[in-house]
Amino acid sequence: MDIIITGQNIEITDALELLIHEKFNKITRHFENITDVKFILKIENHNHIAECKLHLMHNEIFSDASGSDMYKVIDDLIHKIDRQVIKIKEKTKDHHQSEGFIRKHNQ
Repeated sequence: MDIIITGQNIEITDALELLIHEKFNKITRHFENITDVKFILKIENHNHIAECKLHLMHNEIFSDASGSDMYKVIDDLIHKIDRQVIKIKEKTKDHHQSEGFIRKHNQ
């Protein structure tokens, strides 16, 4: 899995990069089928904006967050993505019990 971090009107420091990698590890624990991730960090009119595009095997997730502090914005963004990944994981999970269990249980 590749994590690509780019900046527009902002320098990507080692601290920002480390924060994104550490926070994103939480998401990879929930879902292993992530192919690549692209983060864009930018500042527009004194507003910090973070965007993320996450590519999964059969899906794509996009989310963004904004605020006055880039570290808080990144936390909010990771939280949003985490909720979306969990939602997709739940949708793809088979919620039906196996036929064998039902037959044994009903007898």
